[in-house]
Amino acid sequence: MKGKLTDPVEHTLRGFEIIEFTDRYDSECSLQQSSLAEFEPPGSSAVWLGVDDDRMHLDVEQVKTLIARLQAWLDTGSFELSKEDNR
Repeated sequence: MKGKLTDPVEHTLRGFEIIEFTDRYDSECSLQQSSLAEFEPPGSSAVWLGVDDDRMHLDVEQVKTLIARLQAWLDTGSFELSKEDNR
């Protein structure tokens, strides 16, 4: 069984950061830096996120928007963005 999101960051064999955890249904998930090389330093262009056998590949702009949507949900219970966030 994998750990929790609060566990220490580990590294893949190629040196990219990875956090392995289980979700609410005990499915094995991970958040990992991608090797996509659009920006420096390596690992800062995109991430892999999700259940290990079906992960999403998200670029920087998608992650920014996802964070805003998740923060809205934490604050209000809705994914709707305020006019300030919806730029």
